[in-house]
Amino acid sequence: AVVSTQSTGGNMLLVGGFKDQHSDFTIERDVPAAAELFKRACTTTYGRSCVPIARLLQYGKYNIPKDYNKAFEYLSIGCKKNNNDSCFAKANCYIQGMGVEKDYSKAIPILEDTCSKGHHQSCHNLGVLYYHGHGVDKNMDKFKYYNNQAKIFRGQSNPFQDKPPTPDDMTKPPVGAL
Repeated sequence: AVVSTQSTGGNMLLVGGFKDQHSDFTIERDVPAAAELFKRACTTTYGRSCVPIARLLQYGKYNIPKDYNKAFEYLSIGCKKNNNDSCFAKANCYIQGMGVEKDYSKAIPILEDTCSKGHHQSCHNLGVLYYHGHGVDKNMDKFKYYNNQAKIFRGQSNPFQDKPPTPDDMTKPPVGAL
């Protein structure tokens, strides 16, 4: 059974499987089928589906071959559709050199744009770049600014938990990523 991807998040149901506790309705876990739904949704109208298919391609699990270049392409599509999570993940590809040449100068404007739109993880990563001086001059004032923006947008306490960030802080996947 294929469930509508837009009305019920059917692609996510296929990734995790589903069993209704009040009936016999079940959707078996079928990650390759879900991947096809993510691809179709990403390339047509639904930019939010670009991150899950990219993550599946980056991890290379569940009979989905690892392909960093294709993952980057899907993230670029999602970013063009103004999906902040796709843009954030695309910037991280530039930071890590996944599917593209490592290039902080290409990541920074993407992170600045998504941070300005309220994406706390983008603000966090900008703070880390300024703290370590990766692709920018080391700047504690900008680190503090972006750290504060991340706190405001996240609506929680300090994302760095009152300790200096490490380079590994930039490689953590977004919340809810596969």
